[in-house]
Amino acid sequence: PLTSTTDGVATWPETATAVAVRLREDGGLDIAAPLGLDDLLDGVWRRNERRVTDAEYQARIERKQPNRRWPAVTMRV
Repeated sequence: PLTSTTDGVATWPETATAVAVRLREDGGLDIAAPLGLDDLLDGVWRRNERRVTDAEYQARIERKQPNRRWPAVTMRV
């Protein structure tokens, strides 16, 4: 079972997508990035080993074609 929203975000399939942002009432932002922001900011597409097997990752790459949609993305297998 998940213990928090951040714990849930940590299970998202790719590390760069494991980020959630919430707008607070005071206009500030709460950012949950349990796997960090480096892959998102550096344009790296990498599997989240906690969630996705190698076979699932390869299927996701074929289905989503991230390097075709975003040519500057670096694929990490």
